Amino acid sequence: MASVFGAGNNEQVAKKQESMFAGQKQSIPTEQHTINSGIPGFDESLGQGLPTGNIYLLTGTVGAGIEQFAQQVLYTTLITKSKITYYNLENSSSDIVQDMKGYSMNIQPYVDDGSWKFARVIPQNMKKVIEAFPEEPMEERIYLDESFTGLMNHFYDSVKNNRNTAVHLTSLARNYSLEEIQNLMTYMKGMARGFGGIHFLILTHDAIPQTTAVTIKDIADTVFDTETTFRGNEVENTISITKIRN
Repeated sequence: MASVFGAGNNEQVAKKQESMFAGQKQSIPTEQHTINSGIPGFDESLGQGLPTGNIYLLTGTVGAGIEQFAQQVLYTTLITKSKITYYNLENSSSDIVQDMKGYSMNIQPYVDDGSWKFARVIPQNMKKVIEAFPEEPMEERIYLDESFTGLMNHFYDSVKNNRNTAVHLTSLARNYSLEEIQNLMTYMKGMARGFGGIHFLILTHDAIPQTTAVTIKDIADTVFDTETTFRGNEVENTISITKIRN
């Protein structure tokens, strides 16, 4: 941790976490197990499924399919009676439902019964833009101030109720300081350890400064980095696992 936060920032993070955890009783960590990704050949390549209790960082360039990777895994857990909270930013929940349906993932029935929940995360500088559009009944809105307290509280409630999650991190990394991003990720890791589940952070790494991307990768439990190669009319995506916890 010292190489990421430095001594001064470590103390600030510890104090912030202490205040966030106040009044929140964590569960005893469950026995380590894995979750099937639902992607042919992927689990066999790992030698097992995806270990739970982890924060998974999915990185790549625009069009690399990192969002679809997270959606495929979450959909696989969904149809096996898991629950999902999907934190979206720029894209509306209705657009995501339609896009996933195009990949043969029909989540609408699960949205209707509450198994799959959308939460629209709205930074201060995007509030007026988002509010100009009609509010979608299938998504809850989380308005952020200068910190991530609202998102942290919502994330706590989600993982406490045994939900797997995905958070689009790119816009947050552009609109908030690296210190706030570090605090958010450290908090999420603590919740993942306490309650289990799998939790994705989706990051388009060429949209933020390289030093920020490197620091985010350093904090994450697991990093899946996707490279895209164009071969005529075909697109080939290659996933490199630079680190994986458990």
